[in-house]
Amino acid sequence: MSFSYDGYARPRRIILDERKLSSEYVPLKLPHRAEQIAETLRVMQDVIRGQKDVLRTIIYAGQAGTGKTAVARTIGREVKDKAAKGKIPPILVSYVNAQEYRTKFQVFRKIGSDCGLDIPRRGFSSQELAEYVFGFISRRENNALIILDEADILAKQKDGNELFYVFSRVREVLPEVQLGLGLIVIFRQLDESLAYLDKAVVSSLSGRVVRFNPYTSQQLQDILWARIRDEGAIREEAVSEEIIEMIADTVGYNPDTKSGIGDARMAIKVLYYSALRAEGEERETILPEDVRYVVNQGVLPSYIDEETVTRLPLHEKLLLLAITELLLLEREKAYVNMGEVVIQYEDVCNKFGEKPLRYTRIWEKVQFLKKMGLVDTRTGRGETRGRTTMITFPGLPANSVVGINRIPLDLLEKILRDSIEKELSSRGEERGEELTE
Repeated sequence: MSFSYDGYARPRRIILDERKLSSEYVPLKLPHRAEQIAETLRVMQDVIRGQKDVLRTIIYAGQAGTGKTAVARTIGREVKDKAAKGKIPPILVSYVNAQEYRTKFQVFRKIGSDCGLDIPRRGFSSQELAEYVFGFISRRENNALIILDEADILAKQKDGNELFYVFSRVREVLPEVQLGLGLIVIFRQLDESLAYLDKAVVSSLSGRVVRFNPYTSQQLQDILWARIRDEGAIREEAVSEEIIEMIADTVGYNPDTKSGIGDARMAIKVLYYSALRAEGEERETILPEDVRYVVNQGVLPSYIDEETVTRLPLHEKLLLLAITELLLLEREKAYVNMGEVVIQYEDVCNKFGEKPLRYTRIWEKVQFLKKMGLVDTRTGRGETRGRTTMITFPGLPANSVVGINRIPLDLLEKILRDSIEKELSSRGEERGEELTE
């Protein structure tokens, strides 16, 4: 999510490196997560040292913004770097985000791609692909460290059990494969997600569980200063102690009262948006009024953040855009019915030059979006007769201008449009390259 400053092209007064304020960025230092890093390395030491025929599994559990992905990717980066320099035996590191790779086939295809394999979209069953990929790693005498992020989504899919079964019992399922496998599985809602899996899979999967607690105000202050001073994301002179304390106190978790969010990504976003506003006002320092403005715009999160939205497949974004547009048009309504959504979705598809999906596929996608917590549904009476599915965003009251994750509906509309246009533009460029080859 970003605030819109049309025509803004002046030299940056405050922000020095926008990339380092992105949720995708993995910082060089991770304050207050040394314990989790050390525990992971302890569990994975046999795999990292090159031992074969071992499986080491560790589960990361914690809400959004508590450092799970950053810790896993930092470990993956360090392991990969040391292997490349010959300091440890050869090991493949693969990061798979289930927001983008939701099926067994897609997951194994991503791992294969990280191995350097060019795997076609068709021609393999998922079992054949697993054998091919792990066999390739084995023949190269490598071990593998696989990070499965947003694993809640995999657990809730039809073939989630089969996927986790292959990983957790790779030596039984693929006895001819000789490798050491390290598996880091990242959950936001561990107990709820494990409830979708068979007991045998849970038993095999449940190795060491590492908990990531929400960050306190003081911890968030350290994280924000590290991003400013160590990473050079923002000009230090533009930020006062008061501003950092204000952001950290707003977002930080209080263990005594068990209140607050404790989300580091959100604290960084508040800092970023506050800096953007200050720059837009042609100032060289961030003021408390900038922080208040950003917080009052509905930036603070619930379970879902905007990166989750932009990673969705194209037609799920088109569907969410249709729901957003309807709620903007009919603000007196808390819910819109499925029939309206289908018509609006088809209209949105036509505007973007995309062929709409059939009703059954639309309904399936609505159910998936509900599972992810992106929409709420209930059964209601249609305007003419019979029952219909009513759709809204989680926790959205009547007359609200707030959408997913408390993002204002008009801003959510812009996020979805920008993401759709970017994806379609990228697709067009790829087709152009294919035609010139």
